[in-house]
Amino acid sequence: MEIYLWSGGGLLVVALLASFRVQVQQQRRLARMGDRLAHLTAGISLLTDTVEGGLRDVAHEVERIATQPTAKPKARAATQRRVSVAARRGRSVQDIAAKEKMSEGEVRLRLQLTGGAGREKAHAAVR
Repeated sequence: MEIYLWSGGGLLVVALLASFRVQVQQQRRLARMGDRLAHLTAGISLLTDTVEGGLRDVAHEVERIATQPTAKPKARAATQRRVSVAARRGRSVQDIAAKEKMSEGEVRLRLQLTGGAGREKAHAAVR
């Protein structure tokens, strides 16, 4: 009977040690989880501040642009004609872009469109 008592007590001690170990591990996990949550909170706070600052800057820029007087857009056909005439007279794309206040890519596009339209007319006349 004494053996059963000792083995039961030993089993109880082992169970207590196991439960203590599980509790310690859970406390460590909770501490790590708290650290991770703190890092996540700090990251979200930084992201929120950055987005708010960016949106505020965008709003200020939109207001600034809205208050500037706008020039009336030139007629597309007249602009196309001026670009074509300037190119036929031998002006460079950079000069045309500076004079018309547009990008060089837009000048090249307009020149390609007029060249493409001229070729189509020639092809249609041949038929």
